[in-house]
Amino acid sequence: MPRLLLPLLLSVLLSACAPQVVNEDSQADLQEFGLEALPIAERFVIAVPDFSVTAGAVKVGRVDLSDEGEQFYRELGSGVADIFLTEAFRSGRFRITERSQLDAVLREQNLALSGRLDPDTAADLGRITGAELIVLGSLTEFAIDTTGGGGRVLGIFGGTTETVTARATVDIRLVDSVTAEVLAIGHATSEVSQRNVQLDIGNVLRALRAGRSGTTIVDLAVRNAIRGAIREAATSLPVK
Repeated sequence: MPRLLLPLLLSVLLSACAPQVVNEDSQADLQEFGLEALPIAERFVIAVPDFSVTAGAVKVGRVDLSDEGEQFYRELGSGVADIFLTEAFRSGRFRITERSQLDAVLREQNLALSGRLDPDTAADLGRITGAELIVLGSLTEFAIDTTGGGGRVLGIFGGTTETVTARATVDIRLVDSVTAEVLAIGHATSEVSQRNVQLDIGNVLRALRAGRSGTTIVDLAVRNAIRGAIREAATSLPVK
């Protein structure tokens, strides 16, 4: 066999045996907003308190995380709110108030935390921060599962013979900071599956709680759900 053909043949054989990552779902890519960006002057200024996350909404494998404690869910709701803020800015439809300022006002005014604001107290918050709209958001479903049993809770999920699925549902209400009227509602669910992938669920959850997003199927599910909710709310929102 000619000397130059042997490395080429070995390369072909190795590539044929290598495991391939397959996207099972068409949502395995980050979805576009499909919204036309507005001029800055026509964009509503929004404030985004922590999202609410109920204990039963979060499930990893066959086990829910109801016993993780209130701090876990508060951090997750705060992280999702940070990700929402980034996506809302990228939509080209909103201007954003600083989250650190918002948290300081919440503490000073002793207003409800962790997304448990009602439209009336949200309006008070808007008047203090200068926001025109307050986003009341909820992560109503967050689930990660795998065929064949998967790994341990907060451990490694997936493998060469398994399919890992991440599912997220986000609900938002946009509240007028003057009238306390709910001006728009958004709701979206995203599910993303992938074969031959391993996820360190502990690291994924830590990143989400810190408000960081990456390119795993979990990140894509959360961000696509957020983008879908933003798209629905922005489409029905009255002109400023």
